[in-house]
Amino acid sequence: MSSCANLTGARGYFHVLRRWLRRAPMLLMIVSLAPAGALAQTTNWESYLPGSSSLPGLPTGTTSPAGASTTSLAAYNVGPSTVTVAGLSSGGYMAVQLQVAYSQSIFGTAVFAGGPYYCAQGSINSAVGYCESGSGIPLQTLIDYTNAQAASGKIDPTTHIANKPIYMFSGTNDTTVHQAVMNTLQQYYETYTSSSNIAYNQSMPAAHGWISPDGPNSCNSSYIPYINNCGMDAEQTFLTNFYGSLNAKNTGTLTGSYIKFNQNPFVSAGNANSYSMDSTGWLFVPQNCANGQPCRLVVALHGCLQYQGMVQQQLVQKSGINEWADTNNIIVLYPQATRTSSSNPLGCWDWWGYLSSDYALKSAPQMDAIMAMVAQITSGYAPAK
Repeated sequence: MSSCANLTGARGYFHVLRRWLRRAPMLLMIVSLAPAGALAQTTNWESYLPGSSSLPGLPTGTTSPAGASTTSLAAYNVGPSTVTVAGLSSGGYMAVQLQVAYSQSIFGTAVFAGGPYYCAQGSINSAVGYCESGSGIPLQTLIDYTNAQAASGKIDPTTHIANKPIYMFSGTNDTTVHQAVMNTLQQYYETYTSSSNIAYNQSMPAAHGWISPDGPNSCNSSYIPYINNCGMDAEQTFLTNFYGSLNAKNTGTLTGSYIKFNQNPFVSAGNANSYSMDSTGWLFVPQNCANGQPCRLVVALHGCLQYQGMVQQQLVQKSGINEWADTNNIIVLYPQATRTSSSNPLGCWDWWGYLSSDYALKSAPQMDAIMAMVAQITSGYAPAK
């Protein structure tokens, strides 16, 4: 963890807050004037964030629907070769990391406003600099790093990236992760796969957000819960790219179930909070999958300020994936990061090294935990005879 001092310093994280929360003047004033460590003592700072007034009213500290209880993550009849991943922002970067590091195990990727693998190179300044603006991203350096890690066995061979479907979305009005970043991601991918395997939507006047027909925000919005309705169904597009022709989605009451599960067993120390992960995550399980039919798996990764402690289950229920999953035997895994006051105040996934300098390798704490969840779910696979 040689870069931890650089990553957890007050100056670096105050800069992150200024860049990511530029629309929250009260919070920025507090952060700008606060001494080091003061953020940890500032309660309810989320109330100053743009869009926070639109959150559903739940009792203080409650992140679960009424009656939801926590259970152990079960095994299902999910083929290991059907596992795909989707993510927004920090979740988009994490989706790319998972695809590249575990390319033998990830069979399709959807990226909303993410960027190329190892973009930040362990530097918070790079993360909020060229990894947001797109200006000056050292693409060849990232490619060289990827190749070196694959050669050393710290990530899977890059040949496994080829011929797998990739969906990319970047709104023309995204001023958080600019389109130039996603354009560089496209170039990165084209080093390892044919452009014919990449579907890139870069023409929609969308701001920073997960694009879903169930989104409560307008297309040009960039505030909590960061789920934007742009009059399109991105989920239909990327799920079709992943799995081929789909049955019509369920437009009524879903027949599947939302399951809150314990994330603690999937970290080496048994304490998910030590990895800046919540103690619980969510799973959407169609009825057919619960009954043992063969199913597929999508891992859906939230962005910064989109973890359940901030938006409750809005992304879990409004991602736009579940309606298709319900009628197409697709389980959806929603792992949950959480904020830590000193190192990850926005509840981001680790895409710049706040936990470990190995954050983009197979040994990375959060990626290892997510893939352990995937292994548990797919452990019930029963090949057809």
